Amino acid sequence: MRCVVSLALGSLLLAAGQSEAQDGPPERLASRTQEVTRSQATALSALFPGLGQLAVGHRTRGTALVTAELTCLVIWLTSHEDYETQSAQIGIESRRYLSLREGGSFEEAEESWQRLTAKKDDLDGSHTRRRLFGALAAVVYGYNLVDVMVLGGAEPHSASSVSVVPMTGNEATGVALVARF
Repeated sequence: MRCVVSLALGSLLLAAGQSEAQDGPPERLASRTQEVTRSQATALSALFPGLGQLAVGHRTRGTALVTAELTCLVIWLTSHEDYETQSAQIGIESRRYLSLREGGSFEEAEESWQRLTAKKDDLDGSHTRRRLFGALAAVVYGYNLVDVMVLGGAEPHSASSVSVVPMTGNEATGVALVARF
């Protein structure tokens, strides 16, 4: 019984949603289209990679650039913080090792040396990640500028000759593959 009620309610909501979608959005929700000039797209891309491409309609290109830049920046920032934390921990462990070497037991000094060596290896890994993803973020930013200024990333997106279009009808909904000649 619960399944039948759920299906009936779902069908009712789907039918109501289709009629609203066919009527179009109310005036207050209607989108306004405004052409973005090449210089505006270049300025947006200079602010953050991919924004200019998104503004002119290159969704895939823009989304890929925004995602790549955000990923590189997040990893770079976390690696930088990790590096700073591990660097402070190495300083603490170094002071501990030196004090144990001067007046502590050999076993404790050896354990401290082993911890210090492991922390140094971790610090080297964080430093490598920090430099790598900082460089990758700069490369993505540079590619973004080349794309917008040279490769046509700031040119308006032309309509594709083949697209997938949603279809709504009285009996069923679906999608259609449309080819424009």
